Amino acid sequence: DCGGYYLVGGFPNWDIWAEWNGIYRDDVRRFLKGDRGFKAAFATRIAGSADLYNVNQRKPYHSINFVIAHDGFTLWDLVSYNEKHNESNGEDGRDGSNDNFSWNCGVEGETEDAAVLDLRQKQVRNYTVALLMSNGTPMLLMGDEYLQTRYGNNNYYGHDGPLTHFDWDMLEQERQGYFRFVSLMIKFRRDHPLIGRSEFLTDEDITWHEDRWDDEDSTFLAFTLHDNGHGGGDLYCAFNVHDFAIDIPIPPAPVGTSWHRIVDTSLPSPRDFCVEGRPGIERLYTVAPHSCLLLRAQLA
Repeated sequence: DCGGYYLVGGFPNWDIWAEWNGIYRDDVRRFLKGDRGFKAAFATRIAGSADLYNVNQRKPYHSINFVIAHDGFTLWDLVSYNEKHNESNGEDGRDGSNDNFSWNCGVEGETEDAAVLDLRQKQVRNYTVALLMSNGTPMLLMGDEYLQTRYGNNNYYGHDGPLTHFDWDMLEQERQGYFRFVSLMIKFRRDHPLIGRSEFLTDEDITWHEDRWDDEDSTFLAFTLHDNGHGGGDLYCAFNVHDFAIDIPIPPAPVGTSWHRIVDTSLPSPRDFCVEGRPGIERLYTVAPHSCLLLRAQLA
């Protein structure tokens, strides 16, 4: 909070201390909300923020990756509000950050618009996939597993009431929805040896399916993580942040394997996450607007 001392990646660390990567938060938020010119930054954060941490003996896990923290918007509010709404804090809205890099998906705050709610559900899943596919140490905020809301308040620390209490009833309501998705995504990350490595990725570890790095209007990014004997199978991941669908060519799976769909955030629960992997992936796959795709190479 001290001016001139925002030193992410530059704090004294003795190759021991990890730190919250606020640059990760901002770059991921800005790319997935559709801001122009953030594709390369998003790729750098996914790959482990080597520009910040690949010095001396530091490792990717020294970057604590997060989209949401204890201060600022909750995950649901990140996709529901363009502006902070801190009137209940008693400071005439002067408190709390004004730089939230949020997008309300078309309507400010609570709504019953089915299209807006569907888009918000896709967006929270997109953020979740990005976070849990990233190299580094992921951090999630308690309560986001059931999509808690503070109704746009991004500086709620002084409240002791329904605004900040853990809502067990809402958790039960969401158990077969987003709670299921984030739980399965956490397990997938924990079980798959290609995600969350202790070393920075090399060209042998990852292929970026990209030739438009300099096109600021392009908000589509796809990559493959290669098994190379680690086990678990190759992983293909694509993010389409455009407001139109894209037919993408899927690269050939390794010999003896075929692609199985694990995640498609455009699909409703429980089809959004298929634990065993859904076979039958064609050479071309239509990635819906504002959605992401995750495939795993499995024995044919």
